[in-house]
Amino acid sequence: MTMRRGQTRSETLPHNTPGWSKQDLMDASGLSAKSFDTIRKAARVSGPNHGGLNWLFNADDVHKLIHRAESGSFTERGFPAATGWRALLSEAGLPLPPVSLRKR
Repeated sequence: MTMRRGQTRSETLPHNTPGWSKQDLMDASGLSAKSFDTIRKAARVSGPNHGGLNWLFNADDVHKLIHRAESGSFTERGFPAATGWRALLSEAGLPLPPVSLRKR
């Protein structure tokens, strides 16, 4: 969805679409807001400009976060975060992305 200046993203997802707030994802991962946003931006997942703990992320967004957290320079903080996000997907009965083998 493309938005113009001054528009804000809805804090709801389409009906029957599983989603998690930024706060939910931070709680599951144990990451600070700054670390979460660093991984989110590296994964090229849209998010709030500032704060936005109620911003919703769908399963596809979480898959991208997991992939990025398990690779590159995020492996130290990323693997524990990805484990928490995998648990959220599992609880929702959604398929899990393959585990990255690049653990450091």
